Order: sequence, then structure tokens, then C-alpha cells
Amino acid sequence: MKKIYLVLALLGGLSACTLKYEVLKETSLTNPPPGPIKIYIREFPVESKANVVDPRVANSAAASQGQQAVTNSLASEGSKLVQISRPSRIEDLSGAVLRELRKDKVRIFSQADRVKTLDEDSVRQVDNPFELVSEGTEADLEISGSALITSQRVRKVFSQLTQGVQVEVEVKDLKTGNTSKKSPINAGVIMTFNSRELEEALAIAVVTSLTQKLLF
Repeated sequence: MKKIYLVLALLGGLSACTLKYEVLKETSLTNPPPGPIKIYIREFPVESKANVVDPRVANSAAASQGQQAVTNSLASEGSKLVQISRPSRIEDLSGAVLRELRKDKVRIFSQADRVKTLDEDSVRQVDNPFELVSEGTEADLEISGSALITSQRVRKVFSQLTQGVQVEVEVKDLKTGNTSKKSPINAGVIMTFNSRELEEALAIAVVTSLTQKLLF
């Protein structure tokens, strides 16, 4: 009889712990939601930084390669001295995020430790829980945030490849006016700087944050 009570207690505990969307935490919306979450994207500015690297601690074997290969090799092995701004054509992610969220199934990272290409090893598809609406309509949430691209510079030359990205999502509940910041997503995205694929990876990182489910 005690075993039966124990099993029932465990089942009750498991039913209480449901996977819920982190994006809806601290909002007035039911979580999990009974239907599509109506959102609009406000803004998503992108900042680019480069770590200035001391090449003296790098492997000298790269010297036989081309200039850009040398820079990438030294950057991967050198010691960071200081961080500086780096101009980028990717200044806002709003458009890229909207393109991702217009699909019935959206792409998210299945692993973010080291992402070199957007293939089946790093990206998977999930059902889109959102409905995009225009600002001023009956939206549930206003979504904004920021993104950071990190690369490196060696001997006054910027590395061609990025070192990683970080995105942080901010959610405003339009019913209550309350705003909350979600946990940052850090991804080891190693891609060509300023490339279209890098912009897609940043948008996927945002969608990964928006669709993240947790036990709480």
C-alpha cells in the first residue's frame, strides 16, 4: 500500500512540473499557452566587438599559410589584450527574426557549443508557437532585445571568422506593462564575419531563446 501511495505522489509531482516557455515567465499569459502567442518585434540592435590578440603566444606553424589563415590561426591561439568595436553590416536583426518566425516550423539550435554551419547537427525544427501581428493591434507581447558578435584582431587585421555570438531577449507584457529580460543565449558560432549565414545564425539564436522551455 505504501508503494502505491509513493507512486501516486511521484505522478502528482511530475504532473505539477510541466515544461513551460521561459518567454512567458513573469507575464500574465497562461503557460503553456492554449493557442498561438500574439507578438510583434520592436527592435534588435546588433553590436560587434573584436578581441585584440597578442600573437606572440600563438603557434608559429601558421606562418606558412596565407595572411587571413595566419590571422585566424593566431586569433584562435593568442592571448586577449583588450576588446574594441568592429564595424559590421549587420546592425539590426528585426528583419531576419521576422523571416524565421513567419514559418510554421521554426529553426532552433540543438547544440550551441560550436556551430560552423546551419546543418542537421546544429539545428532542428520545432512548431512555431507565435503569431506575428502589427504594432498597435491586439498583441500579447512586445519582443525586443540585443545581440553581440565577437571576433578577433591580430596585428591590426580582423579575423575573417567570428568567435561567438550572444543574444538577449526582452519581453513586455502589453496587458500589464511589465518588462522582463530572459537568460542570454551564448553560442559558439564560428562563421564568416558579415555573412548571410551569420545573420541567420543570430536570428536562430533569438528564436531559440523565444521557444526555450523550462521546468518551473
